[in-house]
Amino acid sequence: MLPHSGKTTQRMYKEIRQLGNELTKLAPLLAGSKVVADACILHSQPSEWSADQPHRPNPRFQPRDVLNYFYLALHNRNILVDFARPSEDLSSYKLVIVPGLQLLSGAEVDALKLYVHNGGILIATCHTGLVDEYHIAPTTGVPYDMIDLFGMEVAEWDAIPPTDDNQLAVRTTIPTTASHPARLWCDLIETHSAQVLGTYGRDFYAGTAAITMNDFGAGKAIYVGTVSHQFFYNDLIAWARTLAEIAPHFRVPDTVELCIRHKDGQRLLFLLNHANLAVRLQFFHPVHDHLTDAKLSGAYDLPAQGVLVLTELAQ
Repeated sequence: MLPHSGKTTQRMYKEIRQLGNELTKLAPLLAGSKVVADACILHSQPSEWSADQPHRPNPRFQPRDVLNYFYLALHNRNILVDFARPSEDLSSYKLVIVPGLQLLSGAEVDALKLYVHNGGILIATCHTGLVDEYHIAPTTGVPYDMIDLFGMEVAEWDAIPPTDDNQLAVRTTIPTTASHPARLWCDLIETHSAQVLGTYGRDFYAGTAAITMNDFGAGKAIYVGTVSHQFFYNDLIAWARTLAEIAPHFRVPDTVELCIRHKDGQRLLFLLNHANLAVRLQFFHPVHDHLTDAKLSGAYDLPAQGVLVLTELAQ
């Protein structure tokens, strides 16, 4: 915090002191508040251990990379997201992501089926359910005990070197903003009851399913049989957000991060402008900024790197 000279005139010291004062001021407001997320990404330490074993189909494939793609796509759209184990209660989430969890137990598979059957939207990717909790490959097909859930079966897979890729032909069901590659891993999918949302563009499996969606109970199970770049996951989440009926909590420009906490039936809005320029916000209802104790309404220019901590005022 302080330089060796001990001077308190340095920028870093002033900013840290300001932050401490702001946190002290906000502490009573934040006490007892909580984040209520609409989406959840599943993570499993046993599955990560399983994926780190030698003699993998493609050592370049890293489930953690897929997890990061999904997280960034959600975060950049200000969709609040939790992380949970596959065995936990998922009923409160509108959207659940399974980012290539190689190892899933029978109980975890049952929990995923129950979630979708009760109306949830589930997205799983290649490398999901290759082995059970005993690290044994299933004799009933892949993904393990979820062929009925996804309405398809992975017959085999093609491990692609990092210097090469295939191409995704995504159908109009999922609006796309760019051409998307299929990289590192391509599942060769045999569909049963699933609808095909995207196909491969090249190689001996050109035209076969790469992305599918299946109705299961009151929900839907989506399977992405490959790895792509960040732009694909951005498009996928933009579409899945509508499918899962995750409405924007508060409309802000793309450069503004929004986080929401809940307390006593009231929303606490945290807005952070990551841009180097001011951005204009529009408050259709009056709000109170707890950092400046100001009342805001109508147009407001949030400065570069600026922060607001707001509560909505009664009209």
